This record gives sequence, C-alpha cells and structure tokens, in this order.
Amino acid sequence: ASPATPCLQSPPSRVQRSAVPIGSLLPRMARGQGKNSGLASYAVRCLPALLLPLVVAVFHPQGGVAGLPLVLVAAAFGAVISAALPYLHLSLLASLLMAMLLLCAAYVQELRPDDSHPHGAASALQEASAVGDEAARLGNAAAVDAAGVAEGTEPKVAPRRGHQEPGRAAAEQVSSLRWRPQPVAKEAPTDLKTMSIVLPCAFEGEFAEKTVNAIWDNTRHEAIKEIIVVDDGSRPPLKSVMSKRILAGGPGVAPMRIIRHEKTKGLIGAKKAGGDAAVGDVIVFLDCHISPRRGWEDSFFLQMKRAGDHRTVVVPTITSLDPDTWKEIQNGANGKVCYVLWNSDFTWLANPGRDAPLMSGGLLAMSRKWWEETEGYDEHMVAWGGENIDQSIRIWLCGGRIEVAEGAYIAHMWRDAKNPKTTLKYPIPTRDVMRNKARASKAWFGEFTEKVFSFPEYEAFTKHGEPLGDMSNFDRLKDKLQCKPFTHYLQRFSYVYFDSGLIPEDIFQIREKKTGLCLERIQEQQQPHNVVLMPCGGGEGGGTTPELQIWHRGNRDPSRKARSCEPSIARSRVGPSISTSPWTTRTQGSSSGGTTMPRKGKVVTAAWMWCRSSPPTHSSSLRTAIAPRPSSPKAPRRCDRAAGSLRQRTSGCEAPWS
Repeated sequence: ASPATPCLQSPPSRVQRSAVPIGSLLPRMARGQGKNSGLASYAVRCLPALLLPLVVAVFHPQGGVAGLPLVLVAAAFGAVISAALPYLHLSLLASLLMAMLLLCAAYVQELRPDDSHPHGAASALQEASAVGDEAARLGNAAAVDAAGVAEGTEPKVAPRRGHQEPGRAAAEQVSSLRWRPQPVAKEAPTDLKTMSIVLPCAFEGEFAEKTVNAIWDNTRHEAIKEIIVVDDGSRPPLKSVMSKRILAGGPGVAPMRIIRHEKTKGLIGAKKAGGDAAVGDVIVFLDCHISPRRGWEDSFFLQMKRAGDHRTVVVPTITSLDPDTWKEIQNGANGKVCYVLWNSDFTWLANPGRDAPLMSGGLLAMSRKWWEETEGYDEHMVAWGGENIDQSIRIWLCGGRIEVAEGAYIAHMWRDAKNPKTTLKYPIPTRDVMRNKARASKAWFGEFTEKVFSFPEYEAFTKHGEPLGDMSNFDRLKDKLQCKPFTHYLQRFSYVYFDSGLIPEDIFQIREKKTGLCLERIQEQQQPHNVVLMPCGGGEGGGTTPELQIWHRGNRDPSRKARSCEPSIARSRVGPSISTSPWTTRTQGSSSGGTTMPRKGKVVTAAWMWCRSSPPTHSSSLRTAIAPRPSSPKAPRRCDRAAGSLRQRTSGCEAPWS
C-alpha cells in the first residue's frame, strides 16, 4: 500500500501469504514496506482513526448522545492523522495529544456556568428541583397503579421522563461515575426595602414627638414601615404628652406605635423590646433626640447591600443638634465610630475609613434577619452601657461587618451640663454599667479578659465575688455562628491596636534619677489626666508593678521630632546612662493634691505622652507630639497617657452620651 493511500479504501483483492517474522511485521506494516502485509497493514494505519474517537467517547465528561459531536470531530482528526503520518509511533503520539486537547476543551466547557437559563444558576437549580418533583410525582403514580393491580384493576403506567433502555454504552456508564463540581450556592441578598425605626425613650417628653416628626419629614415615606417608640417608664407617659394628631395617625402622619414599659428597664431593655417587635426588612436604632438629614435612608440601604448579604451593619456620621431649633448645627462636633480600650471602655476614632471597629451604640441599622441570627442584645445586661461593645465584637467575630454609610448624617442632641434642657432625667446605675462591660469582656476578649479585669474598676467582680450572671447564651451563640477568637478582631484592626501601641512591643517604668521616684498617672474625672512622682512598685522592690506606672512608646510621634523631646531622650531607656532633661511635674504633698514644682532629672516621659493645656471637646483633636515645655512652674502642662497616636486618627474623647 502507498503511504498516501486512505485507510478507508478497500484492501487489494489478492493477499500474498508468506512466512514473515511477527517481530518485524508491525514495523514493516507501519512503514508500508511489507510486500506481504495485506489487510493487517491497513488495520495498523487505521488505528488512530479508531482509537481517537473511542478514547474521547470513554472520557468525555457528559458521555452518551451529548458527547457525540466531539466524538465525530475526534474521528475526523483520527482519519487525518492516519492518512498523514505513515509511522505508527508518530501517529499514536499525535492521536494522544489530540485526545488530550479535545478532552480539555470538553471539561472547560463543562465547568463553565450554564447560560442557557434566562436567570442563571438559580433558574437551573429551580428547574432541576421541578424535574425531581415531577419524578417523585410519577413514582407516586406508579405506586398507586401497582396498588390497583393488587386490587384487580388495570394499572395505568405513566411514562418515565428521560427513561433509557438497559444496555447503554460503556461511555455513559463511565460518565455516570465521574465526579462533577457542584455549583456554588451564592446566598441571595435579603430584600432590604423597608425600615422599622426603634426609638428608646425614657423621660424625653416633647423630644420624642420632635424626633418622630423629624424622621418623617426627612425620610422617603415608602421606606418607613413603622416608627416604634418604646416608652421606658416615662412619667408622665409619652402618650399623654404627644399630640392627638400623631397618636391618631392616618394619611400624611408618621406610622407610629408605642410600646409602654410601666417600669423603667433601661436603654438595653427598651432597644431589645423594640427590635424584637419590628417587622420591617431593616431595624434602625436611633436615640430619642435626633434629626436626620435628607437622603440618610438611601445611604443606609446602599451600604447594607454592598457585600451582597444581610450581615452588614451600618452607622451614620453623627453631627450636633440644636435642642431649641431642632436643626443640625453647622460645622458642629461630629463623630462616626469608636474603638474599645483595655478597660473595656471606648472612645472616638477619627478618619476610620469604611470599616468601624466599634459602634458608639446609639445610632445604627441592621437587617432584621441578622438581628435574629445574632440574638439581639444580651438578655442579662441591665440598664445602660456595654451593649455596644458586646454587639460590635459579636458582629465582627461571628461573620458580620460594621461599615460607615457615607452620605448618611444624623444630628444628635449631646448632653450639656450648661443647658438644663439636655440634662439626663434618669439615673444610670454605675454597678450595672460595670457588670455589663465585664460580661462583654468575659464573653469575647478571650485570654485578654485578664488584662481587662486588672483595672481597679472591676475589683467588685475579681476581689469581692460579685457574679457576672449566666454566660451560657454567649456559648450557645458562638457554637451556632462558629465565631472566631478575639485575636482575629485585633488583627483585623491592627492599625488601632498594634501600630498605636495599645499592644506595645515593650513596656517599662520611668524613674527620675534624683529622687528615685517613678512617674505615675493620676486618674481624673475627665481628660486630661495628671501625673505624679510616686515610689516605684515591683522590680527590685518586689510586689506587683502598678498599672498606672507602666509606660510604652506608642504615644510618641517620630514624624514630628521638632516638637518632641530631645532625640537622645527619645532613644534612651531607663538606666544609669540616660541623659537628663528638665520637666515640670508635681509631687505628692498637701491634702489638696500636692504642690507644683519643677523637677529636673532623667525623665523620658515627654516622648510618650499627650500634652494639652485644656480638656478636649468632641471636635478637638489630640496633638500628635508633645507641646513645648512650660517656661513657668505656675502653669504646668497636664499630660495624659492616652491610647496612642493611631496615626493621627484619634479624636478628643468624652464620656459616652446617653
């Protein structure tokens, strides 16, 4: 046979038989040089045309009729290879490579999403479910007909959808056993269209109705499902001080309903009652003395849908409200988010970006589904305080996120001691507040709980044995939501805790060489705090080092050396080689708090301290480096060991509002 003879042509009519060694038959037949090869020579030349489609049929990801087009393509390529390559080893190698290419193309096509369905994978899954339901229905019909046979009636055999006769091809059997990737089930976003706005109100009087009217006037009406006013034991009841118009409701009036507590349960209990009663897609918690800016609700909805699920909690930018005009104060104090400190307190964080480490607690929104999954507020917390710490860390560790809704501005009335109209009209039990914070810390801080409980404000629970209450609800929630450890939270916000020095690389005491006393912070009612020289604790003297004598380098801003202490001091460590630098502080003396006097010694404190001459306000910012030392002992600077520079993200802090 000529090398160019197609393998599909008929073989010669005469086949010359001769004794040819079988060991040399195949090479000779492959080369087409065997004079007596006959029919066997053509069979060898046709191997690629037979093997290539067979291999593709066996290993095709779908098999059966679905793989027939590719099998025909493989047969065509096999015929071309058989005709073009006279050598057996080359033709087999070419057939193997072609089979690999064709099968790779088939598997790539198999892994691509099915675009034949008009609504994507979801429609495909629904169709598959419908087919399964139809099969189940037909199976039930067959069972009924079989029962009819037993009773002597003629059965009605329903036709089976997609039924195949026995003896299907081997390729289909192999295909049925082959692994196929399951489609990724993407969670459908919760339909977020309506809001239930919860207002916890205790002794708010006229503020409650002003808040309801402000929300109604500055919000798209179709977005408000309801406004829930939780009257937390007010005297007189809010219903008696509100206008008949807003109580009666109707067209053009806010859809308000009141939940009344005859006895004051506190902010946490009031918010929990309102959240559990909400029916809207989104639950919005606002204080009972606010006024939003137009467009806030759309910013909330947009931010909550960003991630494509129901687990995004949003907070607005909180501005200042004039209690007399009930209008936003232009260029007033504002804040967005906070961060938690090691004593389980919290303070403001400036320029936080999109993600919020901690909510202030008063103004936020979450989907009702996420509220139910995270079980709302801790049922054992009482009155006020700590719930924002619990809820914020719970959200971050258990699969959610907290984000700032850009474009959402809500004016809030701050408590001002100089304005009697803003005075808080109900007491806040300090012991309950500390128990709430202790519960939040015990639940989420893990091994860092010991650090929290080292602060003196928790001695009632660490030394005097006051109980924290049942903690089993936290254990149940962690198991249900597979919550992560607290270290995940610290790593997530490393710029707050590691970069700033809240978790410092090293800590030390600062001793003044002349007196041998150590620098110690004195806690004041408000910031800034003060510092004094006190006997050094721990170290060579034994005992425990006082927490207030421990310092670190996190508060120093090396980018502003011109306003920091001398570089030699900033680089020094406490020891005999430390250089001296004048510093004004005070020593313990009189009962009134001591006398102010200049001290000159080895004080490295200034390099790691905040210095301010006046207490901060909500709009003031902490300085990122030390101010020039005072020239006169009559006006000493008061320094505060604050949380750290936070890369200039920290704002002035004040006690949390109510």
